[in-house]
Amino acid sequence: MIFRFFVPALILGTTYSVNAYAIQDCSQGANDAEVLNCSTANKAEAESTLNKEYANTKKRIDQLFRNEPEVKKSYLSTFLEAQRSWLKFRDYQCVLKAHPATKGTNLRLDFTNECVTQMDLDRIKTLKEMPYEQ
Repeated sequence: MIFRFFVPALILGTTYSVNAYAIQDCSQGANDAEVLNCSTANKAEAESTLNKEYANTKKRIDQLFRNEPEVKKSYLSTFLEAQRSWLKFRDYQCVLKAHPATKGTNLRLDFTNECVTQMDLDRIKTLKEMPYEQ
């Protein structure tokens, strides 16, 4: 009964572009295994892109504050703590989102993968805006 509301959200997945890789619409899978493979690949690609953008953001921060070592140190420290906190939030948020699906099932893994992918894509957009300047 509860899945009636959540499955359409997974099936109506949108295709997103992350660098040269397009996040695939996993609803096109012919069976559970194909859908799981697709959502797992999407998650891996989003994670990889997130890590690259995190590194790029650190470089931009380093460049912006290259003449202000104390400001740079403080900003980088805050940035690191913000990213760690965001990762923790993302992981717990995705546990909540996948909770309605039975533990240990492909559906639960699909919900988790879809959630992580979407949150990573949103975070990538945020990281691209950083560092914030006045």
